[in-house]
Amino acid sequence: MIGPQFNSEQAAATPSVPHSSIGGWVAIAVLLPLVVVAQSPAKIPNELPAVATSQLTKSLADAKKYPKHVWRDTPPINEDGTVNGYVEISRGDLRKWEFRIPMNARAIDRMIPEQIGGSPVNYGFVPQTISYDGDPFDVLVLGPPIPGGRMVRGAIVGLMLMKDEKGNDAKVVISPLAKGGPAYSLTQSDRVTIAGYFRRYKLLEPDKFSEVPGWGSVADGLAFVNVTHAFFQECQQVPGPTCRVTLR
Repeated sequence: MIGPQFNSEQAAATPSVPHSSIGGWVAIAVLLPLVVVAQSPAKIPNELPAVATSQLTKSLADAKKYPKHVWRDTPPINEDGTVNGYVEISRGDLRKWEFRIPMNARAIDRMIPEQIGGSPVNYGFVPQTISYDGDPFDVLVLGPPIPGGRMVRGAIVGLMLMKDEKGNDAKVVISPLAKGGPAYSLTQSDRVTIAGYFRRYKLLEPDKFSEVPGWGSVADGLAFVNVTHAFFQECQQVPGPTCRVTLR
């Protein structure tokens, strides 16, 4: 079940949806034990690099002019345990949309070459998070194309481990709800398709690379959401170049 699109291109005049609201969101259940990945727990760094700490400060300053801001004001996790994800790129889209924090809206950054192909999964970010590269923490939403600019609620079904030229670039994977349970599981076929895309999508960009060394569990995915949210909350007040948080 998918609600109306959150028109982020007009977000300067549109308040973000509070976490208690259901209308206009994709309803998604949290059934954490559903996916079991035969892999040891992912290593979760608890230190935010200096470049990311600086970017967090800049991003918060850029968002300050908006009374309601999609990234700054939407909680990452709801009271029922579901995770919120903002869709930047719809599955299959060759346009590389990116959420611009100073605009409080999406914009097209570039076109993905046809030989690389469109994203095999809906792609976006978890609000109120900051990841190791200074951008919000990435989310992958399983299922058919979801229009960009929409906020969805999702059950964590796994974690894609990834590294690129900026460092750790892991992505949490979530699934929509159907008939009281997740509509989609993270299958081996999904893993092969999604990992293959993210291994090749920077091949034509000079001085860039991407690696997908494996997959993490549901618990790993939740842990990454929690630590990147802790970075958002705690690293705003850190005067030094790096910020370290306590893993819970």
